Amino acid sequence: MNPIALKTGILIFVLLASHNLSDAQVAYQEHLETDEVLIEYRWQKEQFFARNPHALLNLQVTNLTGEHMVIRFAVGFYRDQQLFFESEAHEICLEPGESLRGRRGDLRFKAEDIRMDIIEEDWFDWDIVWHETEQVDVCD
Repeated sequence: MNPIALKTGILIFVLLASHNLSDAQVAYQEHLETDEVLIEYRWQKEQFFARNPHALLNLQVTNLTGEHMVIRFAVGFYRDQQLFFESEAHEICLEPGESLRGRRGDLRFKAEDIRMDIIEEDWFDWDIVWHETEQVDVCD
């Protein structure tokens, strides 16, 4: 193989890998904290190389108690304070101090017409539409 092509390929791979790692290290921001649960969020592009990609809302949910907790909630997206998208109800069970986040915890949310540029608009907002917690003996 041509040494210049090999070096170029390695350089491109390293640049892409480092960019993906830096994107993965974006800190979560606090959104809601109660005595029982902490919900944090961060926005992510659905497709990295797309010009105007859909925005994905990634949540991280942490059990702040010393007990096993079932957490149920729904996410809503708002336009001018009017709800235009509400997710299906989500239910997760967390052990004491446990956190789940993003794809691994099935905590990614997307609305069809919400793109990365829209989440910066003044008229756009999101929130936890409702949530409830329940102490349980053990998580299944």
